[in-house]
Amino acid sequence: MKAIFTYEDEHLGKSYIVIPKIREIAKALGNLVITFDNGDKRTLAVDDPNATIKEMLEVIENFYRA
Repeated sequence: MKAIFTYEDEHLGKSYIVIPKIREIAKALGNLVITFDNGDKRTLAVDDPNATIKEMLEVIENFYRA
């Protein structure tokens, strides 16, 4: 299963997020906020946060289903 989520930012380039390290996904002020298991947070400016959350949740579910 896919254990890495790839996100491409127009300013910062590609970011790679390790799926098993994610503890929380939320939407705040139109951005996507990801909290990792060590407490670090990352904010992603995405065009459609709801679609990105849905995609990430599908990847997480598929990862743990396998």
